[in-house]
Amino acid sequence: MREAFLTFLLTVVSRLMLRADRLSGRMQQLLGDLPVEAERLVISSGRRSLSAVYLSAGDDTSAILICHGIGELVEYWGKAQALLHGMGLSSLVFNYTGYGASSGTVSTAHCEEDAIAAYNELVSRGHSSIVLLGFSLGSGVACAVASRIGVRGLVLCEGFSSLREAGVAMGFSRLLTQVTPNVWDTVHGVRQLEMPVLVVHSDGVGLFPLSMAERVVEACGTRGELILVNGLAHDAPYSAPTEFFWRPIAEWARQRSSKVIGEALPVVRS
Repeated sequence: MREAFLTFLLTVVSRLMLRADRLSGRMQQLLGDLPVEAERLVISSGRRSLSAVYLSAGDDTSAILICHGIGELVEYWGKAQALLHGMGLSSLVFNYTGYGASSGTVSTAHCEEDAIAAYNELVSRGHSSIVLLGFSLGSGVACAVASRIGVRGLVLCEGFSSLREAGVAMGFSRLLTQVTPNVWDTVHGVRQLEMPVLVVHSDGVGLFPLSMAERVVEACGTRGELILVNGLAHDAPYSAPTEFFWRPIAEWARQRSSKVIGEALPVVRS
């Protein structure tokens, strides 16, 4: 029952946000930003089909696997992927089950299975170094699957401390959030990881307060690092991406790659 309620909330919030983008004209603007070199993919996740966009920077390059936020589509990430490509990094972003052209119904379990399927797609393309990046809602997905796949590091951008606390920050009552499953608790999740974690967060008026990011970094201990960005809007990393934001992430990802040259990554069953 609780899982069904959470599925309902995730679906409704996502559709409302996409509808607002469509009515405002913002969706049409963002849909036109896909790089001409980008490759549209269909990835199998269980019995479901996921729409995805892959942009290769060349054979044997490091890759960024992007778990996007709620109310987003893969096409929204075109400019950010183009920036990463210019920095020598390949990238793949996928629509979760029930998002965009992806089939099926949204659920937390499906989101996690989808991230694993997208990771396997990058492995099949020969990438020996993959860094997992979760943005906003995707920070919960990414943290949940990081220990189950062979990524070299985890990047959490504009993320939350837990899904329940994220709901409160978005305006839902605490009573309402308490009846949802206690999933995607990032503070707890990062304590269980052994890999390096980079947290990137703005101190501007965003969806989730900076204090959430600070708690996540503290929970990481010596494995955690915080990059504080001044005054950035919550969606700016993909809607108006800049080298100022993405260059440190790219350099961090390359550092993870330089330590594991020649090691093959495993394919993982979800």
